[in-house]
Amino acid sequence: MGPKVISLISLAGIVSLAYIVGQQPPEGILTGVTFILMAAAMGLGMGAVFAWIGPSTPKDKVGAVTGVVAAAGGLGGDFPPLVMGATCNAETNSYALGLWLLVIVGAAALVVAGMLRDARPGAKV
Repeated sequence: MGPKVISLISLAGIVSLAYIVGQQPPEGILTGVTFILMAAAMGLGMGAVFAWIGPSTPKDKVGAVTGVVAAAGGLGGDFPPLVMGATCNAETNSYALGLWLLVIVGAAALVVAGMLRDARPGAKV
């Protein structure tokens, strides 16, 4: 399938699952499973992005690009909990706003990733 297709599948999964939990379904096993599936989609996407670097980056720049992507991933691990905490509605104990922001950012990433083309002819993405 290639890393681009896997990235798009991952982003579509994240957007769909964040939309579902943004609707504030009743607490229970299905909601928990939805969050676990969303985490799995995020992990799948991380692997696909790293796989995408190799064929789409000049060979002498792969290390530098991988470092920048890893640094962005590190920030990505710290930033969402801050957003979720800042957008939490204490009166209703709701994180819906933060989840809706995830839907918006994920949808934007899906559009951008879908528009990206490989710079090198013949490379599989």
